[in-house]
Amino acid sequence: MDVSDMTSRHKQLLRCFAYLPQQILSLHEIDNATEYVLHSLCHEGGFNLSKAAYFVDNPDFDCLKGVAGFNGDEEVQTCENVLANKEYFDQHIKNCAFSNKVREINESSIRKSDKSIEETVKRLAELLEIEDPSHYTLTIKHNNFGLVIYEHKASSEEENHEKQKDLLTGLALLGFCPIS
Repeated sequence: MDVSDMTSRHKQLLRCFAYLPQQILSLHEIDNATEYVLHSLCHEGGFNLSKAAYFVDNPDFDCLKGVAGFNGDEEVQTCENVLANKEYFDQHIKNCAFSNKVREINESSIRKSDKSIEETVKRLAELLEIEDPSHYTLTIKHNNFGLVIYEHKASSEEENHEKQKDLLTGLALLGFCPIS
């Protein structure tokens, strides 16, 4: 894509992606860098999602673990403010009911069982009250697999298609984060 063809939305997403690696490095001393990245990707300046839940599937340990959750209704600050006040973000995440609910999920690996990803996504989406869920899987380090289940805010179908293409690229950044 030629830079002159970029919409303001594309430029906004490019800014979000461009700054995240540096921000990930600056968050090494906090326990919730993964939540920060998920929140950065989901908030209005990113993909503008209503909800998202990130899971890691580890077939070696037969485990599907909820790692981080984002619910736009629970957000009170922008991600830019987080870097200035990391302790506040840590406390905020501990008080987010949706993120806590995601992190409580710990079950058998999808990849090791005969369960389909679609069945698992449907069941987890119902449990987390994610309406009209979409999902993506990605291969991450140590032969693990990432699963993100998310809900779009209401918007045009064309914009959703563009978000989905961009989302695949952005979700790979979650693979660089520690799993706690």
